[in-house]
Amino acid sequence: MSNTTNPTSGRRRSSSSGRTYGGLSQDERKQQRREQFLQAGLNVFGTVGFRQATVRGLCKEAKLTDRYFYAEFGSIENLLTAVYEHHMTDIRNQVMTAFAAAEAGGDPQLLVKKALTAFYQALSDPKVARVCMVELEGVSKEVNQLYHAYIRSFADLILSLIRTLTPDWSYTEEEGAILSIAMIGAMRQAGTYWLLNPDTVQKDTLIRVSTQLFMGVFNEVKGQ
Repeated sequence: MSNTTNPTSGRRRSSSSGRTYGGLSQDERKQQRREQFLQAGLNVFGTVGFRQATVRGLCKEAKLTDRYFYAEFGSIENLLTAVYEHHMTDIRNQVMTAFAAAEAGGDPQLLVKKALTAFYQALSDPKVARVCMVELEGVSKEVNQLYHAYIRSFADLILSLIRTLTPDWSYTEEEGAILSIAMIGAMRQAGTYWLLNPDTVQKDTLIRVSTQLFMGVFNEVKGQ
C-alpha cells in the first residue's frame, strides 16, 4: 500500500462558498462578522447613541478591524439603519403573528392586547427601544424616509386589523390613513415615555392603558 500523503491533508478545506477556517466557510464567516457588527451597533447606539458613536468604538465592541466594518457597512449611518431594520422587522413580525388570528366578528380587545403586548415586549430591552424609538430622527433625509416608511407599514397593519374586525367599515381612505397613523403615534409616544421613565412606568400598566385607548378608537369606528 502506498505511503503517499494525501495532498489535501493539513490544509484548509475548500467549498463552493470558499475556504473554510475554524469550521466556517467564507460566507459563514462574513455573516458572523455582520452579526457581530449588528450586535455592536445595538450596544453602542443603544447606550451612548448614534451621534457619539465612532468607527473605532464600534470595531472594539465587535472585536473586529475597521477593514471589515467598511467592507460590510461603509459608514456608521449604514450600520445604524441596518440595526434599526433588523429589530423593526422582528417587532413587525411579532405583531403580525398576534394579528394572524384576526377574523370578522372576533374579539378585538384580545387581539389588540396581544399585539400591544408583543410590541412592548420587544421594546423591553432599553437598547432596542432607544434605537427603534429615538436614534433615527434627524440623522439624514434618507434615514428619515426609512423611519417614516416603517411607521406607515405599522399603520397599514393597524388599518388592516380594523377593517378585518369591522366589515361594515365606512371610513374613507384618507380618514383611515390619518386614524391609523395617529394610533401608531400613540404607541410610539407611550413607548418613548416608558423608555424615559423605566422606574415609574410599569409595562402591564402601559399595555392596559394602551389597550383601553385602542378600544375607544375601535368602538368609535364600529359605531359609525
